[in-house]
Amino acid sequence: MVHLKDIAQAISIVLIFVALYFISMISVGLKNLKDKWPEIRCNPASMPFAGYLGHNPMENFVFCIGNIQKNMMGYFLKPIYYIISLTGTLGKSIMKSMNKMRTMFASLRGMIRNIVGDIFGIFMNILIKFQKLILKLKDLIMKLIGTTTVIIYTLQGAMYTGESINRGPIGGTLRSICFSKNTPLKLKSGQLVHMKNIKLGDVLENGSEVYGLLQLKGDDKNPYYKIWSKVLNDYIYVTGSHKILLNNEQFDNLELKNYIDVKDYPGAELTKNYDKELACLITSNHNIPIGEYTFWDWED
Repeated sequence: MVHLKDIAQAISIVLIFVALYFISMISVGLKNLKDKWPEIRCNPASMPFAGYLGHNPMENFVFCIGNIQKNMMGYFLKPIYYIISLTGTLGKSIMKSMNKMRTMFASLRGMIRNIVGDIFGIFMNILIKFQKLILKLKDLIMKLIGTTTVIIYTLQGAMYTGESINRGPIGGTLRSICFSKNTPLKLKSGQLVHMKNIKLGDVLENGSEVYGLLQLKGDDKNPYYKIWSKVLNDYIYVTGSHKILLNNEQFDNLELKNYIDVKDYPGAELTKNYDKELACLITSNHNIPIGEYTFWDWED
């Protein structure tokens, strides 16, 4: 009996020491848990002792679950973050490309505007030059018209003047101092030629040279006077206002004052004959010898 009692005591002592050891270990472990609680509070082996260490187990559980979710959420959201990052990069590239395109279009627009402006400027310069040319051409045409008008009026005035002279006393006088174109003239060579066939430079029988030949218009208002020529054995037909030397023997044939009008000559006889064409001469000494008579030339 004594022997069993000793064994029981020995076992009890061992158990007590084991219990003390475990209690000591637990105390040390709890102290370590308490000291390292912030680091190991989410350890599954430490979480059941939260209440023993003076912490709210529920709050500790929520905290640990939150940390776990926080740590794991990065992995969970990493694909989404990648997609978002990829989308942002793509959007950035698109915006960059759009900015480049906008810059390119702005540059192109400016270039086109400059080209169009230059072309428009060229056309405007051409238009201005053309307008100036048109104005100068118009001015030139107006000047030409003015000059032409002046010339026309001058010619018209000259025509009116000539017509007035022709219809007036001067014209009447000029038309009235002519011969019949068939009046015979004797050249220095002895040849007898009608007045209409006389040529410039011919020398008449008195030595006077022919300087001019005239053909004038006649009418019934200016009939011929006829004078008989013994030398020619024919009549000389001449207008009444032509000048004839009064007397070949008594008067100087170079002085116009010694000449009278044919109509006033004693041997002149008025006729009803006339021609539509009259003839006359201009000579070097203003004498026209016809038969035995001497007439003054056209320049009287």
